[in-house]
Amino acid sequence: MNNLKFIAGPPGTGKTHKYLTKKYKELLSKYKPENIILLSHTNVAADEIRDAVQDLPEIKKKDLDDKFFEYRICTIHSYCQSKLIKKSLFDDEDHKNLCREHKEFRFHDETVDEHDFYKFIKGAIGRGLTPKEYFLQLKESGDLEKKKYKDLKVIMKMREWFKEYKDREQVRAYEDMIEEFNNKNTKIPEIDVLIVDEAQDSNVPQRKALEKIATHAKEFIMIGDPDQTIFEWAGADAHYFHTISKDAEQLEDGLRCGQTINNLCKEIIAPIWKKYKYSRVWKPAKGIIGNHYHLANYRTDCSHLRILLDKIKNTKETFLFTFRGKPSGDWCRTFFQLHGIPFSHVGNDPFVSKKQFECHKFWPQFVKGKPFSLLQIKNFHSYMGSKAVVHGKGKKTFSFKGWVNREYTIDELIKEKIFKLESKTLTDFLDVRVRSEVKDDQVRFIKQLIRDNINYDDQVRVQYGCIHKVKGLTFDNVIVDETCTRPEDYFTQLRLQYVAYSRGRIDCWTIRSQRQYTLGQRESSLPTYVYSSRGGRERAWLK
Repeated sequence: MNNLKFIAGPPGTGKTHKYLTKKYKELLSKYKPENIILLSHTNVAADEIRDAVQDLPEIKKKDLDDKFFEYRICTIHSYCQSKLIKKSLFDDEDHKNLCREHKEFRFHDETVDEHDFYKFIKGAIGRGLTPKEYFLQLKESGDLEKKKYKDLKVIMKMREWFKEYKDREQVRAYEDMIEEFNNKNTKIPEIDVLIVDEAQDSNVPQRKALEKIATHAKEFIMIGDPDQTIFEWAGADAHYFHTISKDAEQLEDGLRCGQTINNLCKEIIAPIWKKYKYSRVWKPAKGIIGNHYHLANYRTDCSHLRILLDKIKNTKETFLFTFRGKPSGDWCRTFFQLHGIPFSHVGNDPFVSKKQFECHKFWPQFVKGKPFSLLQIKNFHSYMGSKAVVHGKGKKTFSFKGWVNREYTIDELIKEKIFKLESKTLTDFLDVRVRSEVKDDQVRFIKQLIRDNINYDDQVRVQYGCIHKVKGLTFDNVIVDETCTRPEDYFTQLRLQYVAYSRGRIDCWTIRSQRQYTLGQRESSLPTYVYSSRGGRERAWLK
């Protein structure tokens, strides 16, 4: 499109928070805010942008509320949905109904997001292919063997049932929002400006939708980083974005990655820059140098592992463990539990909550007569079962409404007939908890934290997640497991590596592959190095 302008920004150059807000402010001098549309790929990013825009003095003067921006700063899906006849979203309950109607949908007890059939349909639509074309593509590449549905006739029949159900129940899947908007009968919006954040994540139908939205726009601005195109499995086209961004306006000043991580990332991505005959000016964040460490695995003791553990336990810095495949995620969890490191999966609650931890820690003191706050008493009560609580499961049958906010002893709670007398003999909180709420690995982890005298709260500083999940996040330190479970396109691997390491600000650790394949390498089998306690580097093959 003639009105398209691409803004290319490497990781941490302020694309979302700095450039977008500045650009929006400039546009307000030329256009009315109701004619400026700003779209992102996630609700989190859209919310952040909306908050920043609403803080602008120019917007505050106009007294524009959340409702005004609801469909003007939002996700691509939300915008398309706003232009269609309102329908409910196809959800897990709808999936269960389909399972009852047709046994072919009954693969395990999975959600819509996890179910292989829906993934297949999304994969086809995202690439702009028919199910048959996508099926043949998977078959040719050998990826079909990893799928649960290997019979095209079954898939086509399921697709027919899926469509019939949606039409009958008047529900719409996420991918339908874009497809329906792209229909020729949908009115083309009359706007002045369209801005798209993280544009490189757009798949084929999303790009068509964006082009349609921008049909009458005077300015069409895409902001992104083609080198971070890692959602190719969902239809994002790295080649397309590399091509259109070749002569793009560049953001140069790094605000995140220090010198070491910046240099490493530029080294990783260099073959792609060479392939597309361009280079990016990407300056490191000022005042940060950082170090690059290496680990053989999560088990082998070495100086670099001890540096990592020391930093985790004795600093306030944040840490991200990221990886390509599921086995690496399992190794992360084992590592955290082995060393008593509070952690959470990216986007999820902590593995153990502060409330759970403190109940197990303080209960032995409570039964010995030490008084505790009303809040802590409520926490105890919410987990306790009929073994210790007079009124059964407390959080469902009893309220502390009207109680004075002070400290109480167990004897007072027994006297008030809240706790049973026998509760004083149950010195381990595990004995009073409702069994259905107890997970063995959580309990073992809690007991280890207590033994190690860990000062624990809900604000965990250590998180883990696959590379696709952590894109867009920032941490002080990043630990990258380069294990791959299968061969993958070389340039795709480089982009994944680039995204992984660029999440970090200060230090990074490389964990060499524990399998045959290594992220970012053309060869199938590579040596790794064990860093000994003596400081030397020993070559070793990991099986």
